[in-house]
Amino acid sequence: MMMQELPLIAGHFVAARWRERMLDSMALAHYQEQRAQRIVAYVAQHAPFYREHWAGHDVRAWRTLPTVDKQVMMQHFDRFNTCGIQRDTAMRVALAAEQSRDFRPILTGLTVGLSSGTSGHRGLFLVNRAEQAGWAGTMLARTLHDLRPRRLRVAFFLRSNSNLYEQIGGLLLQFRYFDLMLPLADAITQLNHFRPHIVVGPPSLLAMLAQARISGMLQIGPERLISVAEVLEPHDRTQLEQVFGVPVHQIYQCTEGLLAISCQQGALHIQEDLVVLQCEPLAQPPSEGDTTEELRVTPVVTDLWRTTQPIIRYRLNDVLRLDARPCRCGSAFRVIQAIEGRCDDICYFEQRTGGLRPFFPDTLRRMILLADACITDYQVLQTRVGQMEVYLTLAADADWAAVEVRVQASIEQILAHYDCLAAHVTIEQGILASTVGSKRRRVQCRVVV
Repeated sequence: MMMQELPLIAGHFVAARWRERMLDSMALAHYQEQRAQRIVAYVAQHAPFYREHWAGHDVRAWRTLPTVDKQVMMQHFDRFNTCGIQRDTAMRVALAAEQSRDFRPILTGLTVGLSSGTSGHRGLFLVNRAEQAGWAGTMLARTLHDLRPRRLRVAFFLRSNSNLYEQIGGLLLQFRYFDLMLPLADAITQLNHFRPHIVVGPPSLLAMLAQARISGMLQIGPERLISVAEVLEPHDRTQLEQVFGVPVHQIYQCTEGLLAISCQQGALHIQEDLVVLQCEPLAQPPSEGDTTEELRVTPVVTDLWRTTQPIIRYRLNDVLRLDARPCRCGSAFRVIQAIEGRCDDICYFEQRTGGLRPFFPDTLRRMILLADACITDYQVLQTRVGQMEVYLTLAADADWAAVEVRVQASIEQILAHYDCLAAHVTIEQGILASTVGSKRRRVQCRVVV
């Protein structure tokens, strides 16, 4: 971290703390409107793509402007950003960093990053130094709940490092990046030596560390775990908290911005002073026992700060459930009850009366996990409507034949309950192999409807 950037980071830290605590609902709405009007006016002047995309629209009515998505952004990348950076040039820099595992190079003063491509399309992002400092200050303000005079040791596991992440290391943190490509045994050895206060990583990696702790190989005692990059399912959270005896929080971040962070109470708050999430209701699938179906949404993101690669009315493909209850922490920022996965991971089954009925990943998870307590992990793959491939791992003493019968019965019962035709279901033992460093997706639908 460059010393001249410390005052800027500190300023963002203080401002972020103040906004989180002091902006009530009315003040927050006013703040968002002012920031959005300012950013949209700047973008209309400096981003050729947006200027043409918004032709014929009143930019002051920014909440109704035409949307964009990742495919549009990548297709028009050269004119989407405000610095004239060519897509091919940025991609070369990002891919070279991926291959060399050296993520320090910058492009004309900009940090270049590459998303993991969970949706099948890898996304590029550009961030300038001022945006980096703002991100770093805000991230510190929202994740460091305890400001005792000490230097926290933070272990960060992710597929790729970035100057963006390195920015948060400094006076308050001793930050160490762990490459997900690092062999697990080597990571455990380094963790035992580093002894981090906080461990940040995808839940699939944290689960491996939990098993290493159970076996006695991992000897660290972190104060907190932070889940990133993948969906944190309830049973994952429960297992991690039981093994480590500490809370598991979340950071919801993607190419499109820093969207949500857990507060000290553990609630995942939308970062409403950084982004506006316009949440569009989804057609509701069955979810037995779920009382919040009316709050299941997909978000449209407007970033209130980024000018290098503006994110205005950007449609994500995620499925969220919002929590209507106020958080005990007192923040006016809305709470995400659950990140369920992606819209393209909704599976479809035929109804007896005709038509298709959608089932969200969360519904499929309960359909399988509640069938038998011996199930330790699962995957669902749908390649055509009305079909399911289920892959299971079981506890060592489980009776496979009995579990298979119970899972099949659970699927049949729930489909029948919602007046759907019987599905063609195959159940196999063992989880499908995945590429090292790739994100875990427990539910995948490869059907186009």
